[in-house]
Amino acid sequence: MQLPVPPEPKEIKESIKRYRSVFNSVPDVEYDSLAVWYNNQLPSYLWRYWKAILEGYGYTWQKFVKVMRYATENIIEWALYDNLEWNELIKRISKLLERYAATKG
Repeated sequence: MQLPVPPEPKEIKESIKRYRSVFNSVPDVEYDSLAVWYNNQLPSYLWRYWKAILEGYGYTWQKFVKVMRYATENIIEWALYDNLEWNELIKRISKLLERYAATKG
């Protein structure tokens, strides 16, 4: 599955960091996850870029979000801790999406 790499959404990354600081200042995986998933910002952004391609593989918005949940730790590393580059995050998400695709295009 070839998915284009959209521009890095720095405003979404900053928003996730703001949400994280509002939820709690103590490091906690539950708050990290909550910040990443608040308002589905990143999934919505990626769905806008990839919807047409992913629908060809049997994806709906609901299935896309479900599979994206498996990338939560990677998204946390990208958004909150700057331990993962955007291109690497997209590569990992693409592999997950390919693994759970209903069809092969």
